[in-house]
Amino acid sequence: MISNFKIDTSEKNISWLNDGLIINKRFKMKVFQVVEIKFLNQVLIISDYREMGEKNMFIYDQNGNCISNPNMPSEEFYGVYSIWYIDNNKLQTIVLLSNDNCCQEKKCIFNLETYDFSNFSLSK
Repeated sequence: MISNFKIDTSEKNISWLNDGLIINKRFKMKVFQVVEIKFLNQVLIISDYREMGEKNMFIYDQNGNCISNPNMPSEEFYGVYSIWYIDNNKLQTIVLLSNDNCCQEKKCIFNLETYDFSNFSLSK
């Protein structure tokens, strides 16, 4: 069980306790977003795409093992920008970084259990 979940002030180090063991995830650049997914006992981290490239979203289990680092659904996208996280919901809205020269970003639904992207649309 994840406890003592922390993001350091520079937002480059995320840590938690699991059965008395400290789990640390460190990044060279400030991360975009970190979410503790309590109902699945997981941690989702969206790192800076400039550090990790298009595969900049990671989901870790309570032990710190990366259980998902999904590929972008198409070449149109070069990473994940954010998640509009809602507790206890396996279907989450994700905002993607798009190669389009457009004034709006694209969003989609991301399934936290199957790690699939679907239902693409423009964000408002």
